[in-house]
Amino acid sequence: MTPQDGSDKALALLARLAQEFTVVLSLSELVERVLGSLRDEVGFDSCTIALLDERKPDLLTVVGATGLAAHLQGTVVPEGQGLEWAAIDGRAPIAVADVQADPRATDRERGWRSGIFAPLITGGRAIGVIGAQRREAGAFTRGDLDVLALIAAYLAGAFEVARLHEHVRELAFLDPLTEVVNRRGFADRLGTELMRSRRSGRPLSIVLVDLNGFKQINDTFGHAAGDAVLRHVARTLRDHTRAYDLVARYGGDEFILLFPDTPPEVAEKILRRFRSIEVPADVMGAPRTVTLGWGIASWPMDGDFSDLLVDTADARLVGMKTHS
Repeated sequence: MTPQDGSDKALALLARLAQEFTVVLSLSELVERVLGSLRDEVGFDSCTIALLDERKPDLLTVVGATGLAAHLQGTVVPEGQGLEWAAIDGRAPIAVADVQADPRATDRERGWRSGIFAPLITGGRAIGVIGAQRREAGAFTRGDLDVLALIAAYLAGAFEVARLHEHVRELAFLDPLTEVVNRRGFADRLGTELMRSRRSGRPLSIVLVDLNGFKQINDTFGHAAGDAVLRHVARTLRDHTRAYDLVARYGGDEFILLFPDTPPEVAEKILRRFRSIEVPADVMGAPRTVTLGWGIASWPMDGDFSDLLVDTADARLVGMKTHS
């Protein structure tokens, strides 16, 4: 790609995206459209978009991935590990002619030979990185890197607006006790993610979770202690799921989790971190362990509609509790 060709493609892409961004897109819709545009209009068949976790800025989550990197969707990358962090830490685009020979690369990045990465910077701070990959060594030109850098400079603000918009929407649906999204907010987000999964063909999973023995906690220690336990469990679930997952209170002692782009076996692996949650002494007067039960349902295996997925997850939760 010559520099002129690259500039023309970048400007054409940005002009079209500017028309689409007259309305605020959800973060997932924005990621999907950007990846499609990078493939169709720029010729980057393999791309990644990773964003810093606002709650834990030392973690980078791959929120979109195509081509050679598709298997990285949902991967969480700790600070300082890999080429994405190299671009963020340096606040500048980087080109890697041979990933296999670059000491900054990790095992997850050895499925291709060459890559380019551009940080997403807005308001003077980095919020993520866009990358493109090709199978052959030395497959990217300086023009390719300039195109990616130009696109990243434009899109950084769009990603920030989409995240802020999503945060404001979640605040409108906030459960006042646990400060996670309520049942109505979960239904709204699930509808959006289902439409995206139908377009992309990628699975999603939901998990209905409840606290074992919660009635006994209320009866023994009082409702104030029960409320404190619910807040602690909600905070634990939120802090140990990925940045683009959703934790919501479904009602009573039940929570419901949404894992976009996630098959059931991965959702199960994540949930096993929460088989038991340690509640510190300052919550109930003495340290206690709270165990959880859950039921998982996934699109498309368990149905195509929100209500059916929730009903399936509920039935599996009941089955888990019956056999435990």
